[in-house]
Amino acid sequence: MESSSIKLAQGFLKDAQKASKGGWFSKPEWDIAAQYLDKAATAFKAARHFEEAADCYVKASDAYVQINAVYLAAKCYENAAVLADTHVKDHDMAITYYSRASDLYRSQGAAADKAAEMMECAAKICEDIDTNRTIQLYDSALSIYENEDRGRFGVETFKRTIRYLLDKGRLSEAVDFQVRLSAVCEHVNNRFEMNKSNLSAIIILLAFGDSVEAGKKLDEFGQDVAFTRSKEAATAERLVQAYSDGDQDEYVRIASDQSVTFLDTAIARLAAKTRIPGARRQEPRVSEKPVAYGGEHNAA
Repeated sequence: MESSSIKLAQGFLKDAQKASKGGWFSKPEWDIAAQYLDKAATAFKAARHFEEAADCYVKASDAYVQINAVYLAAKCYENAAVLADTHVKDHDMAITYYSRASDLYRSQGAAADKAAEMMECAAKICEDIDTNRTIQLYDSALSIYENEDRGRFGVETFKRTIRYLLDKGRLSEAVDFQVRLSAVCEHVNNRFEMNKSNLSAIIILLAFGDSVEAGKKLDEFGQDVAFTRSKEAATAERLVQAYSDGDQDEYVRIASDQSVTFLDTAIARLAAKTRIPGARRQEPRVSEKPVAYGGEHNAA
């Protein structure tokens, strides 16, 4: 079965080469070449020759570009990226292919969401390999959503990026992405998510130890009337006050409120473990010992 699939793939490759060359009196038939290359990739996959299959997809993409079938060209690079990641195990190759697929999808205009999705796929591959590159790839994905006015579709990608940054201890950058998420939510009039995002930004700043900036951000967010009337705004104000007062017990108590615990798990966990430098703690109350009765019994 494997050998027959390879022979089939090689036959398709020869047909593709012939179609792409043309003749003395004919131009290259790129549409036919692309179809043969696509078939060759499928045959190589059946034979489990994944690297050859990925290469065929790349060549098919180039052929589709020749006839301005850009969406199909992008899809070929996406297919090549999946093979490079899951079977060839060449992460750099997969990231390169996803990036190329993103560029092609984005050039379509109407495929901005797919373009962003490709960059997010590349970022996920990179998460355990290179933190800085991962952040750059996520930033590229989110920039596409923002620049193409598709921010409402990027909310979950923002949250995933912020969780990754918190996990890596990159709190300052997490704040930046959280503030960008707030701006996106405000732009699309998603007040519910905006209020939560604003509170999350305050929590990260306090965890980072910057109560001054947290206070400034709270004032900045307070320019939005909808936020100032929200429970999240009241909670943020109380957290900033408790932190400024150095009252650890009060801070922990506020962090256990539902307006915090119902935030993204990573944010709620961060709030719960935040410790105020030099914080004072209330002395535990010493309960009075119960009075013992009947130490002596009167004789009947």
